[in-house]
Order: sequence, then structure tokens, then C-alpha cells
Amino acid sequence: MDSALALLDQMPWLAALAGNELLLALTFFGLTAAVFASGTPGALLPLSFSSGAMLGGWLGIAAVAVGAVLGSQALFLVARHWLGARLRTRLGDRLGRLDRAIGRRGFAYLFGLRVVGVPHLPVTAACAMSPISARSFGLATTLGLLPAITLAAMAGSAV
Repeated sequence: MDSALALLDQMPWLAALAGNELLLALTFFGLTAAVFASGTPGALLPLSFSSGAMLGGWLGIAAVAVGAVLGSQALFLVARHWLGARLRTRLGDRLGRLDRAIGRRGFAYLFGLRVVGVPHLPVTAACAMSPISARSFGLATTLGLLPAITLAAMAGSAV
């Protein structure tokens, strides 16, 4: 316990962060957005649980959910701009069948992949190559990630 107090004395910004819910929520939001934008795997549940434990259920859910969606959207747009055009040129007509399927049921496919927890980076990269709109991608990602974020944050808030 003394070492934790000594740490807070040496880093006053840490004490300010721990004592201010808004700063803590912004920190969780920024961290989640950065982690999702970078494609780092396996971070959703620990971030959600921690935010729930430190902020409470609803504020923890909001901070992580908004960060995850904005980070995912950023990765999607970057991948679409830089990766999508190159791969489309390289693969040519071989993507036709996938394009037609995504065009018809892309939202449902993406929602299902998010709900079952398929890793974020491959799903986002595949969507960036597909004809799914950025709006549909964002909405399906939001709705698909919310159950996991909610369960983990509520579990964290119960600690």
C-alpha cells in the first residue's frame, strides 16, 4: 500500500486521472480506439472489464464501445484506401462471387462475425476489400460488439 501511495506522490497526473471519472473515461476511450485502430488482437474483453471496474457499468460500456467503433472505422477506412484497391487490381474477377454475397448480406455476415468473436483485424481487412459501405460496417460493428462489451463491463462493475 505504501508503494502505491509513493507512486501517486511521484506522478500527480496519475492521482488526478484516478480521481476524475471524465478523464478516466476519455483515457479508456482513447486507449480502446488506438488498440482497435492498430488491429491488436484480444483487447476487447480486458478493456471492457477494466472500464467496468473503474468507471461502473454504463460509463465503462460507453467509453469502450465508442472507442472500439471509432478505432474499427479508422482501420477499415485506412485498409480500404490502401489495401482494397491494390488487392482488387491483383485479384481481378476472382472477387465477384464474394462481392455479390457481401452486397446482399454483408451487414448480417459482419454482425454475426462480430458477435461470435472472430478476430478483429481479419474481419476488418476483409470488409475493407468488400463492397460493404462504411456506414453498414460501423453499424454492424457497433451492434456486434455491444453484447461482449456489455457483459465484460458489467462483470467488471460487480468486482
